[in-house]
Amino acid sequence: MSLFTPNEQDKVLSNREYLGITIPFMISTMTQPLMGAVNTAVMGQLPDPKYIAAVSLGAMLFNNLYWVFGFLRVSTTGYSAQAHGAGDKVLGMLAFFKPFVLAMVVSVLCIIFQKPIVDAYLGMIGAAPEVDELTRVYYKILVWGAPMVLGNYVGLGWLMGQTMIRASVFLQMSMNVMNMLLSIAFVFWMQWGVEGVAWATLLSQIYGGVMTAILMYAYGKFNLSQLPTKELVDIRTFIDMLKVNVNLMIRTACLLTVNNILTAVGASFGTAVLAANAVLFQIKDIMSYLIDGMANGASIFSGRAIGKHSKELFNATISMTYKWMIVLVVFLMACFHFGNRLVIKIFTNIDSVIQLALQYNIYILVWPVFGCIGMVLYGVFCGATRTAPVRNMMLISLTVFYAAEKLLVPLKGNDGLWMAYQCFFISQAIVLSYYLTKLKKELGF
Repeated sequence: MSLFTPNEQDKVLSNREYLGITIPFMISTMTQPLMGAVNTAVMGQLPDPKYIAAVSLGAMLFNNLYWVFGFLRVSTTGYSAQAHGAGDKVLGMLAFFKPFVLAMVVSVLCIIFQKPIVDAYLGMIGAAPEVDELTRVYYKILVWGAPMVLGNYVGLGWLMGQTMIRASVFLQMSMNVMNMLLSIAFVFWMQWGVEGVAWATLLSQIYGGVMTAILMYAYGKFNLSQLPTKELVDIRTFIDMLKVNVNLMIRTACLLTVNNILTAVGASFGTAVLAANAVLFQIKDIMSYLIDGMANGASIFSGRAIGKHSKELFNATISMTYKWMIVLVVFLMACFHFGNRLVIKIFTNIDSVIQLALQYNIYILVWPVFGCIGMVLYGVFCGATRTAPVRNMMLISLTVFYAAEKLLVPLKGNDGLWMAYQCFFISQAIVLSYYLTKLKKELGF
């Protein structure tokens, strides 16, 4: 419970200041799932559900690759925000260069081991042969964008932590809008099919990498003569950074395990159900990335509070986040309740897929209630660079999901699968709420 009254907290962090950072991040992060949504919608206009299924599996594969290393953005944001709060230029430089080196090493490994990666993934999913073939086409094109994607993660995370709002929003939105426009052009005008979607995404990733370099040069203004190269390669400082990042990797690996189970079990119900689940998942992603934008804001303010050693700012961040989270949940549920049929039809004109999506749309309607708390608290913990609770939360939630899936799917089929998915997010909210109390005591807040 906060030690400050609302009026006292508003002096520390006003609604205007909070929303001034949070809303741009919500808008810009929402363009990320819109990119995947446009790809799904474009494929949904083709006459066979195999196209939606293939692009969905391909996108999930790259989520597996990139989300595992999503800590490159998340932890960079936290360290950058703390350096910004402390006013330390050297820490600011280290917050960028350490994860950037790691990003380049990882991206090269992704390219070198591209064949065993795709073979293992498709072998696990067990999709129909025609879907498998199209997914491989999509993957072989997009894997070459790995250096640009991971480098973009680091640059974007650093800019966000420094509250470079315009630069962060421009980078995300311009890259994702470019992807959407190229996808439509390559598929409908040039008739390139799945290859068109893949090339559109690759070109936008290359653009994003180039723009990241330009923006870092313009806004970073690093004095490289002051960069402590010994500390940059000091194994002890890298171990400290990796402790934070390994916890986030475990969190992401658990999340991807759940998503892959969701995809694989959905595929076992047939291509039409797999396609319907893919449509609903895209809608859920749009909601979740809006919430993730709020989590980014919470991460920045909590990181700044740690850097300043400000109890008042930290508590005000929690209160402000909860207040606007409730507003966002009500907004998302109202929008989907009144527009679900229209939104689903945007993604596909295949009647069997539409009817299945409508049959299961209730799970997307209630998802914000269950998903929002855990996601925004995740942002708070990342800004504080306290990630062990995030790791523990996700391991517990994965266990809950696995048990629920084994129990409910045999009884309820695809309904049981979506019910288990809700249980996954409910457990996240419960566990992180518990750890938040412990975090405040640890910080002396």
